[in-house]
Parts: sequence; C-alpha cells; structure tokens
Amino acid sequence: MMRYAICTIVLLLWITSATATTLHVGSSQTYANVQAAATVAKPGDTIALHTGTYSAYQFVESLRGAPKNWIVIRPFENDSVLITGMWQFSKVNFIKFEELSFTASTAFPGRLFLIDNGGDCATQSTQIVVDRCSFRNTTDTVYAVFKFAGVDSFEVRNCEFKDLASGAFDFNTCHYGLISGNRIENCQTGGHIKGGASLITMDHNLFLNASRSPWVAFELGGDTSPEFYCAGSNAEVRDLKFYANLVIGGYRGLALSSAVNCQVVNNTFFECGQATIRFLTTSTLYPASSGNYVVNNIFAFGAESQYINGSTMPFGAVIMANNIYYSTTNPSFTGPYWDTPALDKIKELNPTIISATTPMFVDGAAHDLHLVSSSPAIAAGLKTNDPSVDYYGYAYKEARSVGAAEYGSTLVSVADEYEQTDRWSVYPNPTSGSIRVHTPTASLPQSVADVVDPYGNVVICTGVGGVSSIDCSMQPTGWYTVVVRPAPGATPICLPFVIIR
Repeated sequence: MMRYAICTIVLLLWITSATATTLHVGSSQTYANVQAAATVAKPGDTIALHTGTYSAYQFVESLRGAPKNWIVIRPFENDSVLITGMWQFSKVNFIKFEELSFTASTAFPGRLFLIDNGGDCATQSTQIVVDRCSFRNTTDTVYAVFKFAGVDSFEVRNCEFKDLASGAFDFNTCHYGLISGNRIENCQTGGHIKGGASLITMDHNLFLNASRSPWVAFELGGDTSPEFYCAGSNAEVRDLKFYANLVIGGYRGLALSSAVNCQVVNNTFFECGQATIRFLTTSTLYPASSGNYVVNNIFAFGAESQYINGSTMPFGAVIMANNIYYSTTNPSFTGPYWDTPALDKIKELNPTIISATTPMFVDGAAHDLHLVSSSPAIAAGLKTNDPSVDYYGYAYKEARSVGAAEYGSTLVSVADEYEQTDRWSVYPNPTSGSIRVHTPTASLPQSVADVVDPYGNVVICTGVGGVSSIDCSMQPTGWYTVVVRPAPGATPICLPFVIIR
C-alpha cells in the first residue's frame, strides 16, 4: 500500500508539473525574446524558442525554478534556432538550457553565454544544467565563449565547443559541478577552473586540438584577483577530478596550477604538440600545490615533443604513480624530458616507458584510442574506485586498464547493444540525467516501473515498454533500482543503476 500511495503522490506531482505554462518566443509569438519571457516565467514553465535567429543581448536576473519544477529554456519542438547574441543570467536557480545553438557574430564575436552571481558570493546561481548545446565560431581571442562565474550545483553535459578563436569554457568561483561528455575542438584553449573553485568533476570529455600556443587544453587552477574569492576559500582550486578524458593533439595538454587535492586518473593524452602535462605555481594569493594525484594515465608522445614541464614543485605537491609514458613514433624511446631540477621532487619513480615498437592503440592516427589486445596498458592499472566507467561508457574491470579506455570497450549504437537483445537492461549506467529501460521485446504489454532510491523510497512511478526513457535528473547521487512488474503477480525485475552528480 505504501508503494502505491507514494506512486499516487508522484503522479500528482507530475500532473501539477504537466499543467505548467509554455511561453512561446519568436518574431510572431507572445514574447519577442527570452528576456521578455523570463519576466513572467514561473517554476515548471518552459520557455520555447521558435524558428529564427536571436541576435540581441539578453540579461535575465533572479529567474528561479524549484526542485521539482525546473524552468527549461529550449527550442520549440524541432524548430531551428540560432543564437548570435550574448545571454547573461545572474542570480538564477533551477534552470535547464537544452539543445540551443550559439554562434558568434560581428556584434558579439566572443562571449556568448554567461551565468554569474551578480558579483556576490551570497547570491550564487545554483542548480544549473546546460545540456546538448553548441557554441561555435568566435573571432575574439580574449573572452571564452562560455563562462560560469559563481555557480554551484551544476552540470554541463553533451555540449560542443568548436572553432573558437578564444577559449571554450571557464568556471570561476564554482562548486559542486559535473562537466561531462562534452566535445571541445579547434580552439585557443579548452578553458580553466579557478577562483577558489572546488568539488567539480570533469569526465568523459574529448579535447581535440583544443589548444594553441602558449595555451593548454585545460587548466585546473590559475590566478584570480582577491576580490573574486568567496569567504572561506583557502586554495586556488581544490578537490577537482579529471577522469576518463581524451586529450588529443593541440599545443599543450593539461595544467595543474596551484592545485590542492586534485585527481587526474585514467585519462589518455595523445600527441600534444609541446608539454603534455604542466605543474605550475600561478596563484598570487594561494600559490602552493599539494596533495594532487596523477595516476593510471597514458601519456602518448608524438614526434613533435616528449616533454613535461613546470614550476618548482616540493615533495607532496603531486604523486605521480602507475602512468604509462609511450612514444607513438620513436622505437628507441627512453622517456620524456622533465624540467629539472624544478620537477625532480615529483618525477615518477620507476616509470613505465614503452617505445613505438609495442602496439598500444587500435588506430591512433584516426584517433581510435581503444587498446589493442596486446597492449601493455590492459589490466595494468593501480586499483582505484574512480572513475568507474571509461571514456566510451563501459565499466572498468576489477583489474583495470591504464588510460581512458578499458580493454574490450567499443562504440556501439543503442540499437545494436540494447534494442536487439533479449534481456532486461538499464542504460546509461552510471547516469547524470535520464535512463532508458529496455524490455526484452517491444511486444510485451506496458509494464509498471518504480525508481527506488537508496532509502527504499519510490521517487518515480511510470510505465515502460520496449525502450522507455525515465528522467532522473532531479535525483541526487546514489545507488537506485528500477523495479519493473511485467504483469500482475509476476516476479518483479530489479535493475540497479547509479546516479552521479
């Protein structure tokens, strides 16, 4: 009875949300632009942009959704929407931006998207999701196309940042975030996290030719003017996680700059043009690095450079362990050059150095960085709990591989992997948003499914049949179970999955 009572409550909440208003935006719609629609938007509303080009600067302040009633800003149905103006949102919360395309213009050649806290840490923007958006074609070389400045509890996922004269995305004075599944391609730099930022995970991102001289593909840390730190900050950045990313080409790879307790684990760096990884002292206020871990990564050096550089690092600034240093071109490779004596105290002891005579990747030239069956990276990883899933979406094994690809993982379509199999399944797993539940055959009748949280509470009650999508984006991190009842009296099917925030 309790289960059905909870299902009824959830259904009523869904009905309430379903009656929320769609605010139509466009040249012949009720609202001419997003700014106008935002002045009347309520929790649960959708601001829907109709076909057209939106070229004006938009400023939206104090727009507030609610935990079960986010405000969503997206194109109307399948309309073609192009945004060539800059959007600035300040002191906002519970907002989702979905499937929006931004491209630079003469009037707005650089920054196109900014969410901030109004210059006050007491009014941080919170609970922000940017999903499946694209940002392209900037000509300004100063400002990153995308910036969060004072945002907590956020996700930036499945977005594209491409062909940028400037940087891709910057995160200043931000906390509790997930940056996942993005593609950053052909830009000056992927960007940075800095300004006292903490507790942010970057995973499963692709950086492809994402830096030009003298920049890096991404920087964990940097330098910030004192007035921009929030009260209680005691490091430029701390507790950042850089997991299962691919960094391919470009001028430089990753920089840890005045970083504290950050983890760089199970990534693959492939043929960066100059320094593949840098360790720097950049912050004026909090210069020291300490407690960082760089573990289980593949550093694959091309013909152009075999180099690791940085500022003077003390013992304990960085622990380098169980990485593979590999040359894709040199059959007599004896390891990369490390800046000396600056990096002597953090240089990896007894490193694994592998020359080009040993096959490593399926097709590095084509950027297929799956491991070949004879790769020495297979099952060579140091035991660690995270990341649990490789770049391609498959679980790391108990004896994990080094790098961003677990051996045996392949890119397969949803149809190939799930819709044509005769089994119950839930995917993606882990997820940070929606899951899809697959029943063995689409001919089965519609089944009832409950999503049960770690405490045994039913948080979602819905129907499934064939391949069904369930939105879990409002649930916190934890272990969950989809309990499906195929028919009255039938044995329930239990499908565990993980939500990661």
